[in-house]
Amino acid sequence: MNKDGGAAFDCASFAVTAKGFAGSYGAAMACLEIKEVPEGVRRDVWAKLKAWAERKAAAYEGAEVTAGVHSLLWDIGREGYGFRIGVRDIPLEQEAVEIAEALGLNIYELRSADFSVELCGYPVPAEAAVIGIAGKGRDKILVNGEDESFLNRPEKQEETV
Repeated sequence: MNKDGGAAFDCASFAVTAKGFAGSYGAAMACLEIKEVPEGVRRDVWAKLKAWAERKAAAYEGAEVTAGVHSLLWDIGREGYGFRIGVRDIPLEQEAVEIAEALGLNIYELRSADFSVELCGYPVPAEAAVIGIAGKGRDKILVNGEDESFLNRPEKQEETV
């Protein structure tokens, strides 16, 4: 499994878990800021997304808002752990993905609410989704199907959306 001589993934000691949905808060807030239907999006589809965003905004009122999932993962790396994350395993809501796509935003950099990424020992809590593994090292690897890439330092812009 350890192809690149970086993080000791063959003897990973932690699961990387997520609770909640990444980027939904940021997508909902961005949707509510847009007054016109974005180019290339059908009016009826946008109306449904706008209604979803209004429900999400109400549901997240008073919730703890966190940075995007890329920032949360970066923070794990700053603690001295390398990781391999399955991008497709990160919990996302379809409406949030559609809004991000329509507005040209990266869902993984949008802020979240009631969302956490943590290192967990085994057994993993039942309410947590396992999104990857972590071990000693520095490599921060994102796996998307057959493609592997390194996590780049998160952009500052995610702080605003």
